[in-house]
Amino acid sequence: MRLNNEFILKQRPSFKLFTKEQLDKIHRGAVEVLERTGVEVVSEEAKDILAGAGAKVSGNRVRIPDYLIEESLRTAGKKLVVYNRNGDRALFLEGDNVYFGPGSETPYTIDIDSGKRRQAVKKDVINAARVVDSLSNIDFVMSFALASDTGEKVADHHHFDAMVKNTTKPILYTAWDVGGLETIFEIAKVAAGGEETLKEKPFMLQYIEPISPLKHPKRDTTDKLFYCVDNDLPAMYVPSPSIGGTSPVTPAGGFVLNTADYLVGLVLSQIRKPGYTLVYGGGPTTLDMKTSNFCYGAPETFLGRAIRKEIAAYYGIPVFSTGGCTDAKEVDTQAGAEAANSLLMSALSGANLIHDVGYMDSGMTSSLQFLTICNDIIGSVKRMLNNIEVSEETLAIDLIDKVGPGGTFLNTRHTVDQFRERVWAPDIMERDSYDGWMDRGSKSIKEKATEKVKGILKNKKPNVLDEDKVKEINEIVDKADQQRG
Repeated sequence: MRLNNEFILKQRPSFKLFTKEQLDKIHRGAVEVLERTGVEVVSEEAKDILAGAGAKVSGNRVRIPDYLIEESLRTAGKKLVVYNRNGDRALFLEGDNVYFGPGSETPYTIDIDSGKRRQAVKKDVINAARVVDSLSNIDFVMSFALASDTGEKVADHHHFDAMVKNTTKPILYTAWDVGGLETIFEIAKVAAGGEETLKEKPFMLQYIEPISPLKHPKRDTTDKLFYCVDNDLPAMYVPSPSIGGTSPVTPAGGFVLNTADYLVGLVLSQIRKPGYTLVYGGGPTTLDMKTSNFCYGAPETFLGRAIRKEIAAYYGIPVFSTGGCTDAKEVDTQAGAEAANSLLMSALSGANLIHDVGYMDSGMTSSLQFLTICNDIIGSVKRMLNNIEVSEETLAIDLIDKVGPGGTFLNTRHTVDQFRERVWAPDIMERDSYDGWMDRGSKSIKEKATEKVKGILKNKKPNVLDEDKVKEINEIVDKADQQRG
């Protein structure tokens, strides 16, 4: 960067694990798996499309040739802009741009009043959307709860209904099947002001997950992918093998498998519509060999987040990752340590979409208090990602000369003008003196987070849609309940 005949060097901190040669090996390994072993594809439409492009189909086993993979990587879209509900550009998914948000359907949540773990309901999705809308460092929303009170078959469109009515931030969402997608699409068109506007400025991103290892079901996977591609709806393809369980125990082998499964989705999307951007995501996750539980806090999981980004960067494709999550059962030291480590690792890797912020209990339980604490951690992480500018102004040599030995910089115009930009200030983390902390009630960070969440839900007006749009969406939801339920 050159400013006033002065070069200002800005270098973003980063974390890298693999060399180009190692990434080449993972890619070639994934290609060999698809050519040699192949994948299971149930959809007749998907098999016909693949066979027509040159894949070998035998029953439900499909083997994909290397040239079809390379051509798909060549034509694939390399960036994606996701808007907010108001039609403003919000997420620029390319390069090392990073954004943070919660995860989706946890069966349990920590009740904000009792502090006890209980089964999640639709009201929890509404509350999560309202809290996310108010947290400055949370960039997008996911449902953060599984609505047990709506009926299992229709919970997906109820989650979207709750989110779109209570936040303007971009929505990452799940759908059980194409029926759910169709309902969600109808709701989104109303919220956006029409189908054309929605396609021009999409504010939503669909999560699609095949079954590891190497299975791509019709209803849950390929049908939803085709629907998104055909309707210009952004999507991510997220295989989630677990090392030692549904993938090799070695991280390299796990990512060969994970990449192979993603490439199936990429090939299908490019045959269907060359240029479509399909976000890369998924595992492999870490399986605890004693308990068989998935481990968010394992060092292998932390490293996997960085590897995931490096593979996506190798292909030049946006990536979906995780951070701000813990295996701890309550907001404690373990939860804070695992959240901070995971958020910093994912951010340093340059992962574009970092979700599952606020997850506890290995992804089984959500906590608005923990999400709020993570909001502060993310603020700190975002500050660490900022470049340290070295210029005439920031070197401040003339100011140092003016203040001189034994002086103070506290009351200078330079400090007054720049301290907010140069010194990050937390929202609820404690920085006061011990006496000051005692005078304010000696509250723990968990207590302060609880107060903040309750304050948002009690005092902040929800970011609701227009009354006419809400009425129309309610009619769509009621009709879908009857048809799908």
